[in-house]
Amino acid sequence: MAAAAFAVYNAAMATGRLCGDRMLARYGRVAVVELGAGLGAVGLAVEVASSSIPIAMAGWAAVGLGLSTAVPSLISAAGRGGPRAVGTVAATGYLGLLAGPALIGALASWTSLPTALYLPVLMAAVMAATTRRAPRP
Repeated sequence: MAAAAFAVYNAAMATGRLCGDRMLARYGRVAVVELGAGLGAVGLAVEVASSSIPIAMAGWAAVGLGLSTAVPSLISAAGRGGPRAVGTVAATGYLGLLAGPALIGALASWTSLPTALYLPVLMAAVMAATTRRAPRP
């Protein structure tokens, strides 16, 4: 099931990336990232809370679709801020990639794995909530 979840997530991510430019042109970068991060947060919450495999798979699809335009949009926005901004965004992304699993593991040892998996839900919700307040280059 884990491999299937990964495949569903990646298929949704690819679909979102293929359709992302049209959505960005139509609705704007801020609205797409805000809505996508919100969809990602909801998808993660559904996936963690669900005991039904089809519902959990739908959650993974929502995560992939919701977050598909976030990283390209953030790097594009940082590009308008110059090389230092791109470096900051890239470094922050790699920090999350490396530290995220360790932090979730530490939280899981203090609480439980399902509880610890709500950390990415919280992070996606924070991203959705703060997108409009982010400084514009």
